[in-house]
Parts: sequence; structure tokens; C-alpha cells
Amino acid sequence: MFESHPVKALFIIFVVIHFMTMAICHIGFARLSMARIEREMRQDGLPRPAHWDTMGLRVHWYASAIAFNSQRMNRADKLFIDVEAIRRYATPFDRKLSIAFLISGYSFCVVGLVGAWLLGL
Repeated sequence: MFESHPVKALFIIFVVIHFMTMAICHIGFARLSMARIEREMRQDGLPRPAHWDTMGLRVHWYASAIAFNSQRMNRADKLFIDVEAIRRYATPFDRKLSIAFLISGYSFCVVGLVGAWLLGL
């Protein structure tokens, strides 16, 4: 299938590797960090920080709230989540995991879109 197009075969392998990395980071952040933060907040009597979750975007909202500490990148008055409450319960490990998740997700998108455009897929 790819004998005449080794570049396309390498591109597909590269995209699959990026996808698997993103999926592992997504599951890791959701199960290790996000679930723990929500459980600790519930134990302290606080409501769930995200009242609305469409298509699983809550994981991305939590990761960006933890990873981006600057006001410009992540305002504390976000509409969908309570950023300050999430940051209070986050640990340094959560921050590292959120950064890994965001970098892997963005790199998957960039590699997939730019590579597909360059190869004409």
C-alpha cells in the first residue's frame, strides 16, 4: 500500500505515535489529577468546579487552569470552571501532568494538520 510512498507511511506512523502519547496523557490526567481534585473538593463540601461538560472538554479546562498560571493565558473569572478552586487543590505533579497533556495534544494537532497539508492528504 505504501511501498511507493514511504513518506506517507512515516507520516502515519508519526501521527499514530503522537495520538497514542496524547491518549495516554489524557487518560492519566483525567484519572490521576482531575478525579482526585474533584474528590477532595467534594470531601471539603465544595461543588464540582465544572457545572457543564460538553464532549469531555472538562479535562482540557482543568489542564489549562492548572498549567497556565498567568492572567493572560487563563483568567480566574472563566465562565465554565472555578479556576481558583482547581488551582488550590492542584499539586506540582498535577501541573507537570497537565503540561504534558496540553503539549501532547497540541503537537498531535499540529503534526496531523501540517503533515496532511504538506503531503496533500
